[in-house]
Formats: sequence, structure tokens, C-alpha cells
Amino acid sequence: MWPSYSFGGALAVRHPILKTVAIAAMTPVFLSGISAAAVPAVRHIASGWWNSPEGLAALAENPQVHYESDALEQARSVAAALPDAVARIEAIQGRRFAYPVTIGVYSSQASFAAANGSGVSGAVGMMFLGRVMLSPALFARQRQRMPAILTHELSHAHLRSWLSELDYLRLPQWFREGLAVMVSGGGGAEAVSESQARDAIRRDDHIAIESSGSLFNLTAVKFEHAPEIPDSSLRTQMAYRQAALFVAFLHDSDPVAFQKLLDGIYQARPFAEAASTAYATDLPTLWSRFVQGGS
Repeated sequence: MWPSYSFGGALAVRHPILKTVAIAAMTPVFLSGISAAAVPAVRHIASGWWNSPEGLAALAENPQVHYESDALEQARSVAAALPDAVARIEAIQGRRFAYPVTIGVYSSQASFAAANGSGVSGAVGMMFLGRVMLSPALFARQRQRMPAILTHELSHAHLRSWLSELDYLRLPQWFREGLAVMVSGGGGAEAVSESQARDAIRRDDHIAIESSGSLFNLTAVKFEHAPEIPDSSLRTQMAYRQAALFVAFLHDSDPVAFQKLLDGIYQARPFAEAASTAYATDLPTLWSRFVQGGS
């Protein structure tokens, strides 16, 4: 079972001012790759930039949803699931979306890979450049995952709608993915149960609670120690599930502090500072409380 992947991007480029911000934010990324234009990552970013889902037809009943010509019914199923996803995200993440997020629905794996900014055709969902892309796999063999994956990717897009390119990327990857899995009810981590994740934590096989994200690691949730098994889809889902458990602990143990944490994030404060201000302690102490509390 494939996890969903997410990659931070620019603000909605429909708005001319935001487009200027988006281009300015992405410029360092492209400049750093000019001398290595053949590097696949650079090509994939450029491909995702140019193959925006906004170039696809818009669904008449909901113009947020764009679709390939033979994916009309799939787009309608996404539009039907959208209100519940948006309501859940806004309730837990404490703000309305800053703008309506564009969603691309694809019938071709090749088109999905060209648009998602990573070139990965096996992923089922991506957030890139502030937009959500959904793989055709979600409307075939993995159709039961679609509502959760849609919510997962929209969780990323919601945060992204309030933050600049760099501020979004500076958020710890474990928090971004953990929040998205929690909000979506497990989307992106379906193959790993909570009990399996807790057992791994008790074995000291757990994620690293980093205080910030890195431009050199845009997708992976790192583990504290070298993995017992090679990197794989299952390993990624283990990381996502553990991250979701910790984020759920932060939310459930003190909902007021959790909202203060989110408010600090929306104000573009460094994550470690926002967390320590909200909870009156540091991240290692919060992780220790989580582990001692039943993980």
C-alpha cells in the first residue's frame, strides 16, 4: 500500500500578487539547480510548476476541482467528499482556508507524475505549489482511501495557504505529516496500526522529534536511529503513524495549548518557539511525556 506524499509549494498563483510572491519564493530553488539542470529533482519541480492542475477543465459544480477529460466522474466524487474534508480540517486546525485550494484529479499516472513535483507516479496524493493532486489509483484499486487521502493533502494545503514557501518548509516534517494523518483519521498511514506504532516506540524504534524542517529534506520523516528494515512504503507509514500519535497527544492533552501552537505557526514563529510558548516546556519534554503516558 502506498503512502501519500506532500511537498510544500508557493501560494495560490491565481492571484497576481501571490504569484509574484510564489515566484520569488521558488527562485532560490531554481537558481540552486541551474548548474545541475539534469538532476531529476530539479526537472520534477520544473515539470510540476508548468503542469499545474489549473490548466485542466474545472468541474462545473465546484471549480476548485480540475480534472483530466476522462475523469469527470472521479472529479465529482472528490467534490462530494470535499465539504466534510474542509470542515474537519478547519475545525481541528483552527482557521478557515486562506483561499479555495485547487485540486487536480488525474486519470493517467504519467500526467499525475508530471504535475506532482516529485515525478513519483506510485504515490496516491501530493500537495505541491499549494495545490492538491490525486492519483488515478484512488479511483480504482485504492478507492476506499480517497476521502482520507484528500483530507490528508488538504491539511497540508491549509497550512500552506497561511504560510510563505520558506515558513512552510521550516515546519518539522513529523508535525506536517502527523497533523495530516491525525486530521484525516489515518490517511497515509493505513497499513500501520496505532498499536504497531506504539510497540515500535517501546522498542526505541521511533521518529526523531526535530525542531524544524530542512530544505534538504522535503518529504521524509526521519527516525532517531538507523532503521531495522530498509526504507519502504511500510516504513514511511510507520513514521507517519508515530507522528500522528504524538500530534494527537499534543492536541488531546491540552487543546488550548495546541491552538496556541497553531496560532504561533500561522504567525510564522519558529516551531520550537511556538511549541515552548504554548506548552511552557520544550519538545523533548513533551515527547517524554507522550512516551511515558502510554506509548
